[in-house]
Amino acid sequence: MNKVFFAETGKDFVDILFSFLTLPLGTIARLVQKESNIGPLKFGCVNSLYHSVEGLQLGQKQEKSCYCNQGTHRKTITTLLNLTLMTPTLPSIFYIRILIPPSFVVTDDLIVMPNTADYITSFALLQNLGIESISSVKEMTLNFPKDKVPDLLKCSLFSQSCLTNLFLEKKPNLQMSRFLYGSFENSGGIQINLKLFIRKADAKILFAIGGKDFADMLLSFLTFPLGGVVRKLGGTSHLGSIDGLYKSVADLDENIHFNSKDAKNKLFDPHLLPFFKLTNQILPMLNLNLRYYCYHKDETIVHLQYSIEIQALNTGCGFKEMLPINPESPAEGFVNGTEMYVATDDLVLAPFSLSSSLKLLSRLNTLLGDVTEKVVTIGFKECLSLLKASLTSTSALNDGLGHLLKEVKTGEMRTITVKMTHSTSSYHGC
Repeated sequence: MNKVFFAETGKDFVDILFSFLTLPLGTIARLVQKESNIGPLKFGCVNSLYHSVEGLQLGQKQEKSCYCNQGTHRKTITTLLNLTLMTPTLPSIFYIRILIPPSFVVTDDLIVMPNTADYITSFALLQNLGIESISSVKEMTLNFPKDKVPDLLKCSLFSQSCLTNLFLEKKPNLQMSRFLYGSFENSGGIQINLKLFIRKADAKILFAIGGKDFADMLLSFLTFPLGGVVRKLGGTSHLGSIDGLYKSVADLDENIHFNSKDAKNKLFDPHLLPFFKLTNQILPMLNLNLRYYCYHKDETIVHLQYSIEIQALNTGCGFKEMLPINPESPAEGFVNGTEMYVATDDLVLAPFSLSSSLKLLSRLNTLLGDVTEKVVTIGFKECLSLLKASLTSTSALNDGLGHLLKEVKTGEMRTITVKMTHSTSSYHGC
C-alpha cells in the first residue's frame, strides 16, 4: 500500500502539530502560498481576502486611522493590518512548548494519542488501521528537519494522509477539501445589512455590497486562530486532518499530558487579543489589562510585544508604547465607517464605486440587464457559514449565503425579501 500507518514520536513533533491550531488564518494563507517542496497552495478564499488588505492599504494609507497611535502620530490601516498579520519567521513560529514528555502515537490523519498500554497493547489501534499481518509492515526511523515544517502545515490542511504525503511521496499532489454546508445556531446580536447582486440566468451571487460592519467582519477572519475556528464550527471545518488534530487536543488529559490547563485551553478554546475588538464579535476575546509596545522602521511595525504587567516595561532599543487614540472610546475594526465595500464571490474586498462595479460585471461577462439585487440582513449563523465556506471554497458568497435565495423553476428570478432576526429567518414571496 506504500502508506504510513502511524508514527511513534516525542513531544517536539506533537508540539509543532498542536501549534498549527494557534496560527491566525491570515498567517496560514501567507505561509501556504509560499514555495516549498509541495509548492504554493490556495487556502480557500482566505488568500483572496488576505491580498485584499494590500489593496486597502494602497487606497487608504493617507486617510484611514486605526486603533493605536503614539503621541500625535496616527497610525493607518496599513500599520494595523501589518500588526494583525505579523508573525515570526519560519520555522521558529511553530515552536510553542505545550506538552510534557510522555511519548505519543500519531496516525496518518493526525490523530494524536498517548503511547501507553491502554491504547497500544490491545492491538486495537493496529486492527483499526487495517493491519492484519505484522509481516506487511516495515519500520523506519526518521529525523524530522525544521525545513519540512511548512510542508507539514500544508499536508495537515489539505490531506487526510499527512504522514504518507510528507514522508513517502516525492511531490505530493494536494487538493482543497470539498465544501460541505453546515447548519449553525444563532447567538449574539449580530445584524449586518447587505445588498446581494445576483445573475438572473443562473441565480448566482456575483458580489455583495455592505458597510463597515461587513468589511470588518470579513477582515476579522484573518485574525482568527485556527483552533478557535474549528471550535466555532463544532469540529467540522473539513480542513484536511485539522478536525482530528483538534479532537486529539480535546481528548488528551490536561493533568497528564499538558504543561497546564491554560496550555490546553490556548489550543482548545483560544481567544482574540483586545485590539481585535469589533461590534459584531464572532470569537471570544481576552479580558486583559494589556500594554502594547512596538518598534518602528520606515512607518512599518517590524516587531511587536505586549505585557499584562501593571507597570510599563523598560523596553529600550527604540521600543515605544502604543496608546489608544481615545482611551474612553477606542476605535473598532479595520476600515473607515463612512464608505461602502464590495466583496466578490471569492472574497476579494475593495471600497465600492459605481465604475468598479461596472468593471466587475464586465470581467464576469454579465450584462447589466441580467442582474438583480436583493437586500438581506445576515446574523451570527450566516457569518459562521461564510467563515466555513472561506476555508474550503473559492465561492464563499454562494456557498455561504446561497441558502438565503430561492430560485423560481421557470428560470426567472423575481424579487425576494429576506428577513433575518436574532434566532429565526423567514422568506416572503417569489
